[in-house]
Amino acid sequence: MTYRPDIDGLRAVSILSVLLFHAKFSLFSGGYVGVDVFFVISGYLIGSIVLNDTQRGRFSLADFYVRRIRRILPALFAALAVTAVLALFLLSPQELKSFSQNLAATTLFSSNIVYYLKSGYFENAAEMNPLLHTWSLGVEQQFYIVFPLAVLALLPYRRSVWGAVLLAAATASFALGVSLVRDHPVAAFYLLPPRLWELVLGALLAFGAVPDSRSRAVRELACAVGAALILVSVFALSEATAFPGYAALLPCLGAALVIHAGRSGPTAVGRMLTLRPMVFIGLISYSMYIWHWPLMVFARFYKGRDLTTKETLILLAAIAAVSLLSWRLIEVPFRKPRAAPGVQSDRRPSKVFARTGWVMAGLAGVGLLGHLSDGLPQRFTDYAPQDISGRELYKEHTCFLETDQPPEAWPGLENCRIGSPKAEAPTALLWGDSFAAHYVPGLQTVADTLPFNIVQYTASGCPPIKDLPVNARPNCQEFNRRVDELIDRNGIRIVIMAARWEWYMDTNALDLRRLHETVEALRNRGIRIVVLGQSPVFRFRNPYDHTYFMKSERAYSITGQAADQPVIAATRGARFVDTSDYFCDPDPCKALPLCRIRDKEGFYFLDQGHFSAHGSTLIVQSIQEILRAPDPAYGE
Repeated sequence: MTYRPDIDGLRAVSILSVLLFHAKFSLFSGGYVGVDVFFVISGYLIGSIVLNDTQRGRFSLADFYVRRIRRILPALFAALAVTAVLALFLLSPQELKSFSQNLAATTLFSSNIVYYLKSGYFENAAEMNPLLHTWSLGVEQQFYIVFPLAVLALLPYRRSVWGAVLLAAATASFALGVSLVRDHPVAAFYLLPPRLWELVLGALLAFGAVPDSRSRAVRELACAVGAALILVSVFALSEATAFPGYAALLPCLGAALVIHAGRSGPTAVGRMLTLRPMVFIGLISYSMYIWHWPLMVFARFYKGRDLTTKETLILLAAIAAVSLLSWRLIEVPFRKPRAAPGVQSDRRPSKVFARTGWVMAGLAGVGLLGHLSDGLPQRFTDYAPQDISGRELYKEHTCFLETDQPPEAWPGLENCRIGSPKAEAPTALLWGDSFAAHYVPGLQTVADTLPFNIVQYTASGCPPIKDLPVNARPNCQEFNRRVDELIDRNGIRIVIMAARWEWYMDTNALDLRRLHETVEALRNRGIRIVVLGQSPVFRFRNPYDHTYFMKSERAYSITGQAADQPVIAATRGARFVDTSDYFCDPDPCKALPLCRIRDKEGFYFLDQGHFSAHGSTLIVQSIQEILRAPDPAYGE
């Protein structure tokens, strides 16, 4: 197989996109598509290796796996070992237990499956999982198991049959991904079957499914279009984009065009990709990928907040240095092993498999130990985490619907009433996502003193905005459409709207025009509206851990006060309540407010941002006069 430096350059584009996206540079809002470009490259290279071996009549399953082991596992195992040591010193028992589960899954090539199974709205923040990025390695490793077996089955047949089978598999996989991305978006993102087409697309190119072009003009056009598709996806897509689905065509077809155009000869884009800095970054891209995310996560753990621009640049430089060392000292020696003078090198597959098995068993054993020991709490003296109440009062799966529940699962007004019914009193509707549901414990304490009945109408990740499609929340639009019918049928006169507003703005999912239209439609019907602003959200996973390890009962909120400004503008005519004022004091020297997370009676929060029962009660009692007071705008 002929070495192509332009593919290393394309790898550089991929890893830089991922790296800058994870570093939170907003310009690279779609930088996660770099992984998809990697998938196409991997499919092409693996397809080329297999085709080359079969044409020479020396394709061997054992040799194939040995090469994959030497290419992927040494640097990965080194990164896992170092990450495990850092986790032992930096993570709390709860975090270490979760990490240990992920470590075992990554070692056994199944982390993507575990992340799919563990996914949930109340799951600990994914971006603080040091091994989250290994989901893509799980997809690739599973492909490496399946693909050569398929080749063996196809060996007796002509190459045309190979192409037809691969094309059928890619088509079925793409169709599956498109169908899953709406109703089962987590499965579409993490699992191999809906991602298989991206890897097979590269393999099809290697097998010559698309004829090479002899026309220089056609090659130049194809390569330029391919590069444009990749760049558009990096800069125009966002976390709000339904992905992979149809959107994945942009980076994948872009990568395919660049790869295919370079097969037949040089192009202008290809020459840029073969510049020495690009090729060098491409060479260390694998090490950069496996090391960058743990280092970013641990840096944020250590600081207890997002990094400043200066800190981010220093971290990126450190990642580059670590990646260079990993490539030079681990990747290269293991890929091209050399025996010491006078020593016979033993490259037998059985030896490689045995040694790999021992290392895998060791790492998986460490993961199992961390899981069974509940994260080794004995590492810390006087560590005694508390059960923080509140979540059990959210009425999950009934009045607070989970992602997979249809709107019909909401049990009705009487079953979701908060407090005792008051005859002849108007009804208020609490409408929103889990950041609306976390007011339920507090509302229960004051419900009987308010001059209206309260009904809970909440759903996971579903903001109170009509006609707003929310990625990964397929039932959200229909859930919100039913609000009008609910209001008409039950004579609702007051609507309390709450959500994690900053989350939807961060992912570009919040359409402020639709929010404004929702508020206006309610006002035109004579309904009084109260909008509860953004409550604090923190970098920690558990407030007790923060107070124990940071020795502080305060923490910087990652949302900032600016999060409320677009919501205030979009909800003109509604009564807006700034809930962060009750916990946070603006710090003139910092961009983010410093917030209290507990008092003598307990914690205000039960996780990174949801109110505990204590916090919910405190905030609701503080704003109950606002809820109780008539609004002059409606002539009450």
